[in-house]
Amino acid sequence: MPIIFIIAAVSLFLFYTNPQFQNLKANIDDQNKIVEANDKASKLRAVRQSLTDDRKKIEQSDVDKITKMLPDGVENVGLIIDIDNIASKYGMRIRNTKVNDGGSSSGKATAVAGPDAKKNGTISLSFSVASTYENFIAFLQDLESSQRLVDVTALTFTSNKEGRYEFSVTLQTYWLK
Repeated sequence: MPIIFIIAAVSLFLFYTNPQFQNLKANIDDQNKIVEANDKASKLRAVRQSLTDDRKKIEQSDVDKITKMLPDGVENVGLIIDIDNIASKYGMRIRNTKVNDGGSSSGKATAVAGPDAKKNGTISLSFSVASTYENFIAFLQDLESSQRLVDVTALTFTSNKEGRYEFSVTLQTYWLK
């Protein structure tokens, strides 16, 4: 009888208790992973709350200025309208507008292997205006102090007999990707 009990105990251990024990160990490992993931999620929630609190401290007018300076999208039309509004203060109208979304003022496209790691894109805009030299300098100063971030990359001019000049301007502006 004792041999039967020993065989039954070993069989019970091998076929029932041991598999249940292994399942329990796997469940404990899964539970530890869930607890770890929950801890990370709690830390991320705390960081998000901290960033949200910091964002609430920034005035909306300042956020609008930053968005105007470096917009989230290309906004070609808005850029042209802004420049035309500045030019109209000096009696000028922008003409011959050309937009190059490639960001290269020379128009040459370059191939890039792999993902683009740059966080901003560039737009090259060309236009011409007719004005006196003094008005054009004032226009450039207003363009320089405007909220939109622009770099003048090329400037050419021709004169006529009336004391007015035809200025061709190429500038580059930026946007967030």
